[in-house]
Amino acid sequence: MSNVDNATTHRSWARHTLVLGGALVLMSVALWFGWLSLASHQLSVGAQMLREDETELPDDIPPLPSELTYGERADLLPSMIELPAASADEIERIFDALEFAWPPEGPVPAVAIMTFPQAMDELEVERRKALFFRSLLPMIMAENQRMLETRQRVEEMLAQGMIAEESSDYRALATLGQRFRVDGDPNDDAFRESLLRRIDAVPVDMALAQAANESGWGTSRFTREANNLFGVWTWQPDQGLVPEQRAEGATHRVRIFPNLQASVRNYVYTINVGDAYHEFRLMRAQARGADAVPRGEQLATTLTNYSERGEDYVAEIQSMIRYNSLNDLDETLELWPADNTVILQTESDGM
Repeated sequence: MSNVDNATTHRSWARHTLVLGGALVLMSVALWFGWLSLASHQLSVGAQMLREDETELPDDIPPLPSELTYGERADLLPSMIELPAASADEIERIFDALEFAWPPEGPVPAVAIMTFPQAMDELEVERRKALFFRSLLPMIMAENQRMLETRQRVEEMLAQGMIAEESSDYRALATLGQRFRVDGDPNDDAFRESLLRRIDAVPVDMALAQAANESGWGTSRFTREANNLFGVWTWQPDQGLVPEQRAEGATHRVRIFPNLQASVRNYVYTINVGDAYHEFRLMRAQARGADAVPRGEQLATTLTNYSERGEDYVAEIQSMIRYNSLNDLDETLELWPADNTVILQTESDGM
């Protein structure tokens, strides 16, 4: 081969090497930013809890019928002790005093953190994640237990067969139909099947992953200023914060909640009644019908309507469930009354 041919070959090889090297660098940068996004899970611009065609959902969840209102009866649901806004150190001391670790190794105390500490973003990553999960787990379990207790009462009424229209059970079922957006006669099979599909628990692993994703592990502006964990929108001008990156002409706002528990309750309710989550409810019902425990990683495949990112959002939620071992949470975890004297003593010691 001539010197000219050699030179040409070397130049061609160099160009290909440069192009390949550049592509590898760009790929590495993309993977790095993708990993960084997955690790931090800040609130995504495209995230939204509801499609605009679901704005008819009530701002206030309708109450249970009087026949089923159990309030905070200890035999059905331990009374949740509300913990006011406090520092991360104070909240962790209370959790430690209640022997509530992450991952939990025993009963989960029935405590509700009203708001996250403002300095969540200053905590070391693993500490922030553990505090986030410990704070939300009791609230998610409490809302699920409310659903399951209501479901049990409904199943007991439906087991009677045909129900007289003048009976209190019939009125209770009709009221529940209004609450969970089911039309029809409580004696019709279609009404009963639809109602039971809507009164059920949401997988804890999925709820925790979505809350972490949408709230940036409790650090997003909407979580800090509005206690909004799940990116819920509202079209009521007096009930929300204007997103900084809202498109021109858009009118939605990010809804303000009085506390974190209200945000969790709204999430569970919306997943159970929103038209966008029909496939979620069908898959959950199928799992129940097969005597299987509905798992969040599988049910997350139905959440393409939760975010404008569609399948990418689903993949991210599934990845978070696996990466944080949320699918390893003990299925037999129980919510137990918290010892208020321990909480008061811990708060006193921290002063």
